[in-house]
Amino acid sequence: MFFRKFSQRLMGNHRFRNREGHRLALEVPASRKEIAMHRRKLILTSAKWLGGAGVILWGGLACGSLWQRAFRTSTTYAVGQFELVTNGVTTVPQVAAVTGLRPDQNITDLDLGQLRQQLLTLPRVREAGVERRLPNHLSIRLEERRPAAWLSCPRQNLLPFVGAGLLVDTDGVVFPASVMLNEYMSLPVIHCTDLAAVTPGRPVESSLVRRALELVSLMRQQPWAQPMVLEQIHITNRFTMVAQMDTDALFTFHPDHLEKQIARLNAILNKVGKSSPKVAGVNLQLERNVPVTFFEAAPGLAPRSNSKPTPGAPARRPAPVRRST
Repeated sequence: MFFRKFSQRLMGNHRFRNREGHRLALEVPASRKEIAMHRRKLILTSAKWLGGAGVILWGGLACGSLWQRAFRTSTTYAVGQFELVTNGVTTVPQVAAVTGLRPDQNITDLDLGQLRQQLLTLPRVREAGVERRLPNHLSIRLEERRPAAWLSCPRQNLLPFVGAGLLVDTDGVVFPASVMLNEYMSLPVIHCTDLAAVTPGRPVESSLVRRALELVSLMRQQPWAQPMVLEQIHITNRFTMVAQMDTDALFTFHPDHLEKQIARLNAILNKVGKSSPKVAGVNLQLERNVPVTFFEAAPGLAPRSNSKPTPGAPARRPAPVRRST
């Protein structure tokens, strides 16, 4: 009531001073009473604004305190045991070590983008996804690299078939074996005499290793007329790669035009068929008059051992029979 009457009183004076067509000829200065009332109006207006700002500030502080009690410090939203889904051998402790996840950590504080980047620093991880579902479910999905071959280089102290050895995938990215699985024991070995330093999680710089990986992929896809499996690839120089099979056959390739060389090898093996003697070696670097050697059938020949090949040069065979096709 007081504010309404006070406003009407002020508005009456304002209308009187500013009425149209009836302005006074002389500007009369405001009286002391008007000045005092104007000051009182400013004080009341300022008090209302300050009171409103105080209420808003108090509401913000109250909401922050409620958020702190309900979410930040509540065990209901603790990470606890997160879910890990992977197609490889990465374990929960490894994920926790690289991301810093703790069971008591609040799930609303997690930066999912940062977690994903931290997971991608693991050399074995190709892709990573992190999903958060309130109140306390954290799901991590990893797509790990699938090894295509072992990398061997005495100069870099890289040995195959050991936990400290390096595996390489089809993209040429190397990563440590860490855990020895049975499937790793049947992978072929790429032997390099001279190889620059390699970094786990990064592609190998050597173009010859990439060519050898291409050869591994091509030979894995072939339905050989004579059943055999690739065991080793020896990169002897920048013009020569020797593939050693589990039958002890040696196939010599040039790093370029591997598909054409595989086609010629298939044609030779199909022509020979499953008849005896077996093919001991083919030099596919030549397009014409390709030299082909055969194993001599020797009576009482000891059977081939099933143990894994040791790093080194391809084994020599006594007295092969050489022909040209």
